[in-house]
Amino acid sequence: MKINLFFVFLFSAYFVDAQKRTLPESLEFKTFKLPKFPIADFPKKSIPISGIQVIQTLRDSIRFGYAMKGLDNHIVILVPEKPPTYFLQEGISKMYSSDFKPGGAHLLWVIKDLRLGEKISFNQYAYLRFNADAYITKDLVTYKPVCTIDTVFVNESGTDVTAWHGENIENAFRLLLKKTIQNGKTVLEQNTEGVSFEKIKENSNQQQDIPILNDQTYREGAYADFNEFLQNKPSITNFRIFSIGRKKEIKIVKISENNRVDTVNIWGLCKGGEIYKCNEKLLVSIEKQGNGFIISNYVEQVARRNNGIFISAFIGGLAGGLIRDAA
Repeated sequence: MKINLFFVFLFSAYFVDAQKRTLPESLEFKTFKLPKFPIADFPKKSIPISGIQVIQTLRDSIRFGYAMKGLDNHIVILVPEKPPTYFLQEGISKMYSSDFKPGGAHLLWVIKDLRLGEKISFNQYAYLRFNADAYITKDLVTYKPVCTIDTVFVNESGTDVTAWHGENIENAFRLLLKKTIQNGKTVLEQNTEGVSFEKIKENSNQQQDIPILNDQTYREGAYADFNEFLQNKPSITNFRIFSIGRKKEIKIVKISENNRVDTVNIWGLCKGGEIYKCNEKLLVSIEKQGNGFIISNYVEQVARRNNGIFISAFIGGLAGGLIRDAA
């Protein structure tokens, strides 16, 4: 099954100040839950675990993603049924508390990203993009890093797409626990220094300091790769855009100082102060919302800035995902 992961990773913004914002009344929300009867699947060969604590450094604690609703498949915002940290901690406790052993090692999971999305046209999919770090400790003072997972889960079974989001989150928990336990004993036995709980949170918050999220203006040019986009430093400044074929696919031509012309592949570009992601030879307009980027088609018309002059892409009923390295 081929899935266009660009849309999975793109459509969902970062909001550092999400809990302080007043949301417009016109926005429509859709609540999702974790399964009522969770399947733990605790690894049989495991070191004793006394508990799992979760902290989340999600940049948007209001929007977990976007869903499609109604006969017209209009976009609504996906929100958990309870506050995010409590929602995640409660889910983990329901899954694993019966397997905890007094005196065992304690795990700390830092959920850095959790983005949900749906596609409900001809085929129905529920997406989860999950990024988390796992730490282990014996004394609850110093924590040693064990593993990181950064992956996408896709669920394509059943009839209620929104119900699949909870299953995907549980799948992410199971994978993270499996990898944590696989390496946990070795990490504990290693003679390496750990870090404090406060330092872990500080390091996680520093990851939000990205130029493209903080700069007031965007530099004109084409981004050769994703990192140039993050740094707001396009390396290709002299180029032309051509539209070819019935599908209006675009071709980017770089013009060198000696007037040499070369066709180049790019991650995206900034033209006229607006940003476009190049996706399979099509340009998709994206724009900053709060402290993040979102596909312009999903921004309410009254607040939309990027009118997508160069866009020639058909979104096609897909919602979800965060701007990450999808190149």
